[in-house]
Amino acid sequence: MSGEAPVKTIVNQWAAVAVVFAASAHAQEIYLQGGTQGVGIGAAVSFNSMLGAHADFNAINLTHDFTVAGNRYQDDLKLRQGGIYADIFPWRGSGFRATLGLRFNDDELHGVSVPTNGTYVFGGKRYPALPGMYAVAQARYPTVMPYVGIGYGHRPASKGLGFVADIGVAYGIPKCSYTLSPELAAAAGPAKSQVLVASGLDSLRQMMSRYRWYPVLQIGISYRF
Repeated sequence: MSGEAPVKTIVNQWAAVAVVFAASAHAQEIYLQGGTQGVGIGAAVSFNSMLGAHADFNAINLTHDFTVAGNRYQDDLKLRQGGIYADIFPWRGSGFRATLGLRFNDDELHGVSVPTNGTYVFGGKRYPALPGMYAVAQARYPTVMPYVGIGYGHRPASKGLGFVADIGVAYGIPKCSYTLSPELAAAAGPAKSQVLVASGLDSLRQMMSRYRWYPVLQIGISYRF
C-alpha cells in the first residue's frame, strides 16, 4: 500500500463518524446494530409519513485464511464503513421501507502467504519456501459504493424502543495488489518475479470479482425520542 493509505484510512473513518454525529445532533431516533458490516451505531430522522433518512457507522476486525492460485494466505480483514440513506415508506402505517444510499468504505483485506508442507505453488509448480520468502495479497473496496435494499424500522410510529433491520447490496469492484517479499523476488529473478506477480494478481482479481456485490444484513434496536 502507498504511504498515503494510513492518512486516507483516518480521513475516511473520521468522516464516517462525523456524518453519524452530525445526523444524531438533529436525530429523532438513535440505534445500535450488528451484521455483515460489523457492529455499529446510527441515527435517523423522518421528514413526513413516507420519507426519512438515516446514517450509520460500522466496524469489525476479522482473521481468516483464504487460497489464491494454490497458496494459502493468513488474512487480516478490517471493515470500516459508514453510510447515508434515504428511506421510502410505501405503505401507510407499516414500518417496511425501501432504502437507497451511499456507503463510505475503508474495507481492506491483507493476506500473507503461508507455505504448505514447506512449499509454495507458483505457475502450477511447487517451490521450496525458504525463510523470508512470502507473497502479499491485498484488496480494497472503493471509497464510495452505491447501496440499494429493503428494511424495517425508522418510522415515526411511536416513541420508545423499536426494532430495525436491513437487507440489501452495495456494489464496488475491489482494487487488488500482489507483491513478493525481497527474498522471494531475489530468488526468482526479475523476469520470473514479473510472471509470479502477474499470475498472483490475476488470480486475486478473479477471486475478488465474486465479491463486487457486497451483501448487507443488519439487525438492531432503536430508541425514538
